[in-house]
Amino acid sequence: MPKQVDENDVAVVAKTRRIAAFDIIRGFFLIVILIDHIELYPSFFDLFTGRGRLFVSAAEGFFFMSGLLVGMVYRRKLSQGMRFIFKKMWGRAIQLYLASVMLTLLFTYWAVAAGHTEIKEGLPAVINWGYIIKETFLMRYGFGWADFLDRFAILMFMAPLVFWLIAKRLWWLMLVISFGMWWFRGNGFTWSWQLLFNSAMLIGYYYDEIRAKLNSFKPQTKTIIRRSIFTVSAITFTFSYAVVFLLSFLNQHYDSLTPWLRHLTFTWNNYNADIWVYAQKWTLGPLRLVLFFFWFATLFYLVQKYQSNITSRTYGVIELLGRNSLFVYIAHAFIVFGFQLFIPYQTNILQNFVITAAALLVLIIVTVFYRPICSDWAENHSLRWSSLIAKSKAQLAI
Repeated sequence: MPKQVDENDVAVVAKTRRIAAFDIIRGFFLIVILIDHIELYPSFFDLFTGRGRLFVSAAEGFFFMSGLLVGMVYRRKLSQGMRFIFKKMWGRAIQLYLASVMLTLLFTYWAVAAGHTEIKEGLPAVINWGYIIKETFLMRYGFGWADFLDRFAILMFMAPLVFWLIAKRLWWLMLVISFGMWWFRGNGFTWSWQLLFNSAMLIGYYYDEIRAKLNSFKPQTKTIIRRSIFTVSAITFTFSYAVVFLLSFLNQHYDSLTPWLRHLTFTWNNYNADIWVYAQKWTLGPLRLVLFFFWFATLFYLVQKYQSNITSRTYGVIELLGRNSLFVYIAHAFIVFGFQLFIPYQTNILQNFVITAAALLVLIIVTVFYRPICSDWAENHSLRWSSLIAKSKAQLAI
């Protein structure tokens, strides 16, 4: 059975070989996103995800990977011309926009019909369907756990211009424009996160050149760079991890702490508050942006180094999820929504673990069944059109 490859697939190293590390990383980010959206704490999965409260989250990684792969994949299609690339990118933007509209309206109706209007923040207090439909089409209203799709639609609509600047070696101008939009972002999410997406597109476009340049460094230089990145990542990750778990624990038991521990907790809280001024998630604070590149570089190195071991120990499940990222992202929205309808108001740590594990299992199962069905449909669809074309040529020949 032939393998289907489209824009959602990761780029290839040679002509047919995929970069497995990218699939694994995307799969990892999607797993963390689902766990954080189920949002049942405490559980064993807390240690795995940091409850989505670390200085960098999987959401940034998902955005970055999307931009990275757009740059890599569409560079391979440059030979077909910029008109083709504009058409394909805008076609994908329209698909994402329509998917966002349909899912928002579906999840809104589902929440209202089920009588669970409190299931997720963002639902209007008074349901006015005319207003909701209008705001949804204008991308000023989103609901459900697939609400990033409209942001991706905007970024994909902008992507051809960004890609054109990069292809024309005007990447510096693209960075100036993108950084300027981020600098004057205000509270705008899309204007903030476009910097991450566009810079990732640039890195993806020049991925081979960047890789070749790094490989050309002397071993001692590469060791210094690697150790520096690892050190910064280890220190900042450990501190962020301690904030989520240790500082939270100290705050919960503040009244029973000894005086010196109270002073430590009070000082730590103030210091942490100052850090979060520059690590905001919604507007992509500068510290968050810088730390993302350190953490991602470390993650990519480790995954690439141990990817065979990761794939064998996970039976290829994480890689499978990463290969089908758009489907998995949409499927996770339905799974989270469905589970949220039936999660008890109060749960214990064991129930939290079981429910979250069940949600992950459902996601894996639907993805396992989706890929063969999608491939079979694509193959049959291709054969059907090939047959029609052949018949048309035969008739013309007659």
